[in-house]
Amino acid sequence: MNWRIEKKLSVTALFIAATFYMVFGSTGANNFFSVLSHQEAVAQQPAQEQPATTVEIPLSKGYIDGKIAYFIATDASTEQAVQTITNNTGFPINYAPILAMTPESERGQGYLFLNGAKGEGPNGLQLPVANAVPGDKDYSPIWESNFVSWNDNATARELKSVEEILAAQNNGELTITETNTIVNSPAINMTSGT
Repeated sequence: MNWRIEKKLSVTALFIAATFYMVFGSTGANNFFSVLSHQEAVAQQPAQEQPATTVEIPLSKGYIDGKIAYFIATDASTEQAVQTITNNTGFPINYAPILAMTPESERGQGYLFLNGAKGEGPNGLQLPVANAVPGDKDYSPIWESNFVSWNDNATARELKSVEEILAAQNNGELTITETNTIVNSPAINMTSGT
């Protein structure tokens, strides 16, 4: 037999013997089996007695490319955004000012309406619009908030894509105000239609 294998076997045998002595020599066999029985009893406890390991985070709806998408929000870079999102969803999100340091190239773009068509969005207005879904090359769960206001001379209507928003801006119908308010709000599901 190779001397390296013999040496490994000897070390393994010593380890097993030392473990056996510590378990049986210091506590006795009866105590060892008592510990095992206790561990089995704990493992067989009903699930409701074990602590909860889930958190419920409310979903928010929005549009991406004309389709309904669902998001969760966990953090925002300004205290005002934290308060607004917490009030709208009933879920307390985290204040994370460092999000504002996210480079422009790594931010998704989200558009929130300040006036216009009524709907299921914040303040009873239309749903927000985002620029990308997971799998798109420009998708990011870190969204820069852009505020959209319909101009007085425009006929407000529901817009369901970034392209529609930008076209309305180019026609002088609305104004987009960029902010440095950043929200960590991953898209988690997308429907096949509107």
